[in-house]
Amino acid sequence: MLRYLRGASGVWLRYNLDKPVLEGLTNSNMLIDVDSSRSTFGYVMTYVGGAVSWKSRLQRVVALSTTEVEYMVVVEADKEIIWMRELIGELGIKHDHFLLHFDY
Repeated sequence: MLRYLRGASGVWLRYNLDKPVLEGLTNSNMLIDVDSSRSTFGYVMTYVGGAVSWKSRLQRVVALSTTEVEYMVVVEADKEIIWMRELIGELGIKHDHFLLHFDY
């Protein structure tokens, strides 16, 4: 444990308070689990430059196309970013916009 702490002493999260933007990044892979034919997806949400929420898992249903896989991950990330936006608002933090990045 001490060796890990010594080696990680230069690692930290950096938050940029000048740019209070809630930002989401998504990714998915078609047919990763050959046995169940399900795809994997994941997202990470950042606020002021640091990760505040993330998720990675197999999708619940079998997708029939890569477009459907991407659509499913965007919907999941959208739900999370809306929840995060509401939480930040309830904490009294004013923010103007949010971004969601995805590929397809």
